[in-house]
Amino acid sequence: MIRRGRRAERPGRVSGRWPLWLLAAAAIGGLAAALPSLTLFTLAAGLVLTVLAGVLVTAVAGGRVSVTRTVPVREAGEDDPLLLDFSVRMPAWAPARLEVRTADGGWAALDRDGGTVDLVVGRRGAHVLGPSRLRVGDPLGILRRPLRAGSPEPVLVLPDPAGDARTMPPRAVRADDLEPDGLRPYVPGSPISRIHWASLARGGELQERRFAAPPSGLPLVIVDTADATDPRAVDWVARAAAGCVLALARDGGCEVLLPGAETPVPAVDEPSWRAVRRRLALLEGGQAAVRPPGGRASSVVQAPAGLDLGPPRPPLPPGVVALPAGRALHLITDLNTPSHARRPASDREPAR
Repeated sequence: MIRRGRRAERPGRVSGRWPLWLLAAAAIGGLAAALPSLTLFTLAAGLVLTVLAGVLVTAVAGGRVSVTRTVPVREAGEDDPLLLDFSVRMPAWAPARLEVRTADGGWAALDRDGGTVDLVVGRRGAHVLGPSRLRVGDPLGILRRPLRAGSPEPVLVLPDPAGDARTMPPRAVRADDLEPDGLRPYVPGSPISRIHWASLARGGELQERRFAAPPSGLPLVIVDTADATDPRAVDWVARAAAGCVLALARDGGCEVLLPGAETPVPAVDEPSWRAVRRRLALLEGGQAAVRPPGGRASSVVQAPAGLDLGPPRPPLPPGVVALPAGRALHLITDLNTPSHARRPASDREPAR
C-alpha cells in the first residue's frame, strides 16, 4: 500500500538523504564561488565529506552486520501481537543504525544487540510470515542499505472468545428431566400424573407412561457455518463458539462438533480447549455440521439472520500472506516444534 504524500520505496535499493546533502553542498559551493567566500566553500566541502563518511559507514556495517530473527510463539489471539526477536551482531566501532520495518509501514530502531518487535496480524486463520525487512545506515540517514532477516514462518491467529455472543450454552439436564418412552401397566404407588387416562377411557387396562433415563455425558456444542458465506460471518461464528466452549470448559467441560467432523472432540481442560480453539481458527464458511440424533442437550452456534457484519476485515500486514487451506491442518501439529531454521540478514536475497 502506498501512502498518500509519501514516496514509495523500492525494495532491494539503497535509499537515504544523500541527494539532498549533495544538492545542498553544490548550492553552497556555487554561492561560495560567486561571492567568493572561503567559509562557504569549507562548509560545502564538509557536507561532501560527511556524505562520503556516511557511505563508508553504511558499506562497512552493511557488509559485516548479521541479524537473526526468531518467532518464539507462533500463535496469538486476534488482538494480541506476535513477538519477533532479532539478534544482531555488528562491529562495535561502527556507528551504524539498524531499523526494522513495522506493520504500519514505519521503521523501528533496534539496539546494537537486537530487540523485540510486535506484529499484530489481526485476522483469524493460518498465515505465513515472510522474511522481515530491515535497513542499515549511518546515524544521519544519509545512506541506508536494505537487508532481510528470517525464513518464512507459519503462524496461527486464534479467534477471541466472545463473551456477549448471542448463543445460549447447552442447559444442564436435571435428574428429574425425563423423556416419555411408551406405556407400561400401572404400578401401584406411581404418581397420578403418569397415568395414561386415554387408554383407560377406551376400555383398556390402567396404564402409565414409561420414562427413559435422562441423557448422560457432556453437553454438546454444534458449530455450523452453512449459512456463513461472508468471511466476517465465519469470524463471528468462530468467536461465538470459542466463547461458548470456554465457558463450558470452565464449568465441567463439553464436546464440540465441528463442521465436516463425524465425531465431537472434548473440551474439558486447558490443553483440549486450546486444541478446539486452534481448530476454530481454521473454520471456513459454507460447511454444515452433522446433527446428532436427539436426546442430548446441545446448542448450535451459527450466524443469525440479519447479523451486523461490521467493518471489513483488516488487511494483512506487509510480508504476511494466508496459508493455503491444504497446509493449515499440518500447522496445528507443527506449532509445538521449534521455529524453522533461520538465516542471517543479507542484502543479496532477491527482492520480493
